[in-house]
Amino acid sequence: MIGAYDHLVVGIDIPLAWGEQDAFGHLTNVVYFRYFENVRMYYLERIGALRSHAESGIGVILATTTCDFLKPVEWPAQLHIRTGCTKVGNTSFTMEYLLTDAHGTHIATGTSVKVMYDYAKGEKLRIPDAIRSAISGLQGA
Repeated sequence: MIGAYDHLVVGIDIPLAWGEQDAFGHLTNVVYFRYFENVRMYYLERIGALRSHAESGIGVILATTTCDFLKPVEWPAQLHIRTGCTKVGNTSFTMEYLLTDAHGTHIATGTSVKVMYDYAKGEKLRIPDAIRSAISGLQGA
């Protein structure tokens, strides 16, 4: 499967914190979504979505997110999370996530759908051309 995850163009390293474990001694499920959010924010920063929200109130809002838990993680662990865009629609785009351990073992995969949103009007809108272009450039399309 070489190259199967080449579209995951933004990544960060995350050390597993002791307090992120549950009573069973492994990474609690809600933390996976926090990791997805962490790397997603770096992606959104790179495509200008955070700047757009700060300057004009036009940003993104999370519509849906999923996680497939593949392998439990126990402390201590150094993890790596990657993300990239897999689909751009009219008003939304889909992102994919891959969480691995220090050996490259797949720990979890997931997806999310981000919708362009006008926070002042409280409604979705077409993805601006500048953000479409930035996604395309970041993804190497």
